[in-house]
Amino acid sequence: MLIAHITDPHIGLDLGPLTDRLDTTQALRRALAHVRRLDPAPEVLLLTGDLTDGGRTRDYATLHSLLHDELPGHATGHPRVLAVPGNHDLSLSASQALGAAMPRATDAPPGRVCFRVEHGGLHFIGLDTAQPGRPEGALEAAQLDWLDRQLRACADQPVLILLHHPPLTSGIQAMDAHGLRHGRDGLARRVAQHGGVQLIACGHLHRPMLGLLGGAPVVVAPSSAHQLELDLRPDAPLAIRLEPPMIGLYRWTPGEGMVCHFSHVQDFAGPYRV
Repeated sequence: MLIAHITDPHIGLDLGPLTDRLDTTQALRRALAHVRRLDPAPEVLLLTGDLTDGGRTRDYATLHSLLHDELPGHATGHPRVLAVPGNHDLSLSASQALGAAMPRATDAPPGRVCFRVEHGGLHFIGLDTAQPGRPEGALEAAQLDWLDRQLRACADQPVLILLHHPPLTSGIQAMDAHGLRHGRDGLARRVAQHGGVQLIACGHLHRPMLGLLGGAPVVVAPSSAHQLELDLRPDAPLAIRLEPPMIGLYRWTPGEGMVCHFSHVQDFAGPYRV
């Protein structure tokens, strides 16, 4: 199975003096068109939050239209879309706008958009780390208890977990201050206990990053729009870089696990046969 991963499109973002150099809506359109053209085609597309910049109804409508226009539907061979909210989103508004792409489990904790769906032998568990009005993320006890039940329900079966805030320390201090501040240890314990988590897919950082949690690989995909400067100096200010955009592209094989690639959205010269 091939799984594509797009994150942090920030539809509706106003970048001030950079606005004439970056249109986040067009950036997402290009990323979705890239996914549509991939051969072989991904079966699943993950969207890991900050889908809009301010949770406005019109921006979710734009996102819904882009998904409809660029990915006409799973029945026609295009990927099944699964999405979780980020700190710039309004979780329940996003779920209402995106429908089947962001399902809400009937036993989800109040106000949380979390789900478990199965596709092609792989269980996808979406977690909602957004905290209303705050940039940092959290997994509170109720959501971790819900995760416990889901992992027990698919014991001895492969799982992919998707969430917005990475359960890692990047070394970019300004972003780590707004990372997953609560619930990381609880998540790690549950991942380790299950033993079959193939991948934890995240966003938020606006940079590609790899790590481990509870023995499972963690992949942070770059934003479809803009990246943040990789600056590991203490107290370094955040700065935007208009790097060539990429998406995550993950190949899962039962019994072998996950291999993770990053695929450039824009065209480059080649390929040249050797």
